[in-house]
Amino acid sequence: MRIFDIKDLRKLFISIIIILFSYILLGQVIITLITNDYKKELIKHDYEVAGYLYENKVNMAQLPAAFTHNKSIEDYRSGEILLRNAGYDESINNSLIPSVKAFHNKYAVIVFVLSLGIGIIFFTVLLTFAVKYNKTLEKANSDILNFMNGNYKIRLDDNKEGSLSKLFSAINMMGTSLITHITKEKQNKEFLKDTISDISHQLKTPLAALEMYNEIILDEIVDNDVVNSFNLKIKNELERMESLIQNLLKLAKLDAGAIELNKENCNLKGFLENIIMRFQTRAKFESKKVVLNCDNNISLIWDKEWMLESISNIIKNALEHTKSGNEISISCHNTSVAIIIMIKDNGLGIHSEDFHYIFKRFYRSKFSKNTQGVGIGLTLSKSIVEKHGGTIMVESELGKGTTFNLIFSKLTTL
Repeated sequence: MRIFDIKDLRKLFISIIIILFSYILLGQVIITLITNDYKKELIKHDYEVAGYLYENKVNMAQLPAAFTHNKSIEDYRSGEILLRNAGYDESINNSLIPSVKAFHNKYAVIVFVLSLGIGIIFFTVLLTFAVKYNKTLEKANSDILNFMNGNYKIRLDDNKEGSLSKLFSAINMMGTSLITHITKEKQNKEFLKDTISDISHQLKTPLAALEMYNEIILDEIVDNDVVNSFNLKIKNELERMESLIQNLLKLAKLDAGAIELNKENCNLKGFLENIIMRFQTRAKFESKKVVLNCDNNISLIWDKEWMLESISNIIKNALEHTKSGNEISISCHNTSVAIIIMIKDNGLGIHSEDFHYIFKRFYRSKFSKNTQGVGIGLTLSKSIVEKHGGTIMVESELGKGTTFNLIFSKLTTL
């Protein structure tokens, strides 16, 4: 029975069973003591009768008086000597005295049946209570699981008296508080998403105009190196602004849960080769290498566009924190429980003060020499990986490089 899965109830039933057996055993011991006392009195009476008969040379006419007249101490002693010599004393086995044996058996059975009956009644009442208690707990457990799965209308039955109802009442209060918090958090995320979306859309128009004006200016032949230099800087900053706006909008949608992933089966090696090709020109220009080591038979089910964004941001981060001549290696590992994508570089590494903040949005390290980043790429990568049920783990040693491990459990991704 499932009620015995509850450790405390199991201990309670075991304790009760031990008590009942102890009670039955104690009852049998008491009956034995009572029987021995009865036997002692019976033997004493027989001693007196035997002594009386012996002392008075009783004939058949005097026989009734042997049982009805008071006996003297002399009668007792005479009878004791007579019967002890015949082996009839208190050490004699009860089975040799039919009346004593019948007395013992009768009351031993009575006490045993009475003890067993009381035990069965007590055990039945306790079992009924335990079953009812267990059903209440199982229903509460089922309701709590349904609540956690999104059915926020469920409430535990706290209309009865007792400590269990007090506990259910406290859980209901906690659930109400949690719903309020979830609702408020959802409203905040919706507000954040809408706000960033509105700002992004509002900025797109003037940004597009600025980019158009800048292109017109760049197309004009201006024989002034300073002007040309500033025009190129303006172009770069406009591109950064557009990238930042797009990333903020993506991050806001992820935070608000407004993204529906379009998952499909994807060959991992081909997917990573496609990403690496996007960075080959930059890597060649900066005298860096991006190498891939991945079996052709590994596949994952994910949203290609979003994972392209995530992995690209990590590779871009690696390129930004490596020097000329450094290498970025990407490898795949297919284990029994997970598929791991390892992106490793032999660059600058992460300072110990920055290690716990690298995924914090807009975080900029005071040790970083990169003035171009805005500190949102890794945040976006982490959110995308977690949206797919994966995990990012980072290992780094200052001056020796950094390794990003993207871990996708086969239980949730295959």
